[in-house]
Amino acid sequence: MEIRALKREEIDDIRNIDRSEIINQFYYYQNDKIMSKKKYYNISGWNPNSIERNINNLYDLYDHGGSFFGLFQEERIVGVVALECKFIGSNNDQLQVVFLHIDKNYRKKGYGKILMNKTKERAKELGAKKLYISATPSKNTVDFYMHLGCKLASEINPELYQLEPDDIHLEMII
Repeated sequence: MEIRALKREEIDDIRNIDRSEIINQFYYYQNDKIMSKKKYYNISGWNPNSIERNINNLYDLYDHGGSFFGLFQEERIVGVVALECKFIGSNNDQLQVVFLHIDKNYRKKGYGKILMNKTKERAKELGAKKLYISATPSKNTVDFYMHLGCKLASEINPELYQLEPDDIHLEMII
């Protein structure tokens, strides 16, 4: 397994990550805390429209200085994380984790944590004090971030909230 900076020409290969997942529980934000509700989704792969939009956005992020790390099994990409380079927050000291996906066959093996650690190192090099994560509200996703030490964001970014009001907005002090 190799973890390294992703090259621009490898961004399109992200579509080969198997993002299938069965979700049974979601979180929602209410009264300054997160609550859970049972809801079933069988995600069988990338939504064709959203993957194209994501890939285009990732190219834009790469072109304006974002940081990318890929997890490779031989030559095949099986995980990726992308970090924004534009600072946010009232203290202008946060960087957003824009994208994190691990192939279903490589989850729960510590690779997501390794990619997040690389991201924290990079964010620290850039001068960030916190990572900001607008997390898909599935229990698996939010629990993953919380296990790494994230907590509910002390300051919700209004632009990101407007884009994804159902997401759980988290922060990680680095």
